[in-house]
Amino acid sequence: MNSKTADHEVSFPDVSSLETDARDENKEKLFSEEKLSYSETSDTESFKCELPHSGQSGSNGRGKSQPGPPVIEVINVKKSYTLGDMEVPILSDVNLTVYAGEFLAIMGPSGSGKSTLMNLIGFLDRPTEGKILIKGRDIIKLSDKEVARLRGLEIGFIFQTFNLIPRLTALENVELPTYANSREGVDTRKRAKELLDMVGLADRMHHKPGELSGGQSQRVAIARALINDPAILLADEPTGNLDSKTGCEILGMFTRLNKEGRTIIMITHDPEIAKYADRVVLVKDGIIQSNTE
Repeated sequence: MNSKTADHEVSFPDVSSLETDARDENKEKLFSEEKLSYSETSDTESFKCELPHSGQSGSNGRGKSQPGPPVIEVINVKKSYTLGDMEVPILSDVNLTVYAGEFLAIMGPSGSGKSTLMNLIGFLDRPTEGKILIKGRDIIKLSDKEVARLRGLEIGFIFQTFNLIPRLTALENVELPTYANSREGVDTRKRAKELLDMVGLADRMHHKPGELSGGQSQRVAIARALINDPAILLADEPTGNLDSKTGCEILGMFTRLNKEGRTIIMITHDPEIAKYADRVVLVKDGIIQSNTE
């Protein structure tokens, strides 16, 4: 289960098994930073999130001035699905550039196409037309195996429903992406423990998802997403199933990870949540309606 392979030998699963992504051992500073610990709260407790919003200082409230190089480029992308004899368009001529170190929010009502755009950005689906580049590499020209490997190395996924495996402990859920492949010389169990400690769950690592609160489950999911040390975090409604205080705590974690250099792309329908991003992209009727800082 912990067999080691060289980096060039690592292969990655198809899109139906995100839990088996690989991991990296770089950026040890992630674990040397001050650890995060949070308290739980009930849904009925009144709480106001007081994280710094974008635009309060510098360009985004966190001292940034210039964006980094492009990490993801969506170029003239169209996406449609075939339903019987009908072709149903979902996205039309979408263009979007995501820069290194950026915190981007993608907003839109239900059925707007934002989830489809997220799937394309995360390489979980391929466009009908157009190009999607990651660090200059055109994923359309890559094989499924190459795309899976690139996705596993570069992107960590965080979902609204957590997507934890019920029969596994928190520690095993975090370590799960390393079961299929791990980088040579990495102590995967130690790394998973360090990540759980970092998100404030050192005392819950042997608990199963059914024994965790929603906030704790989402922190486990964040630790799992980070185990491969990806440059990009893709979060789909990450606070949607959480109370207001716990949601603010998760946003605080995202803010901290972004300050450490992670690129974060967050899908949300809530304008208040979107305010914590550097830039907001509004998708409606399969088209980007606005793209503002």
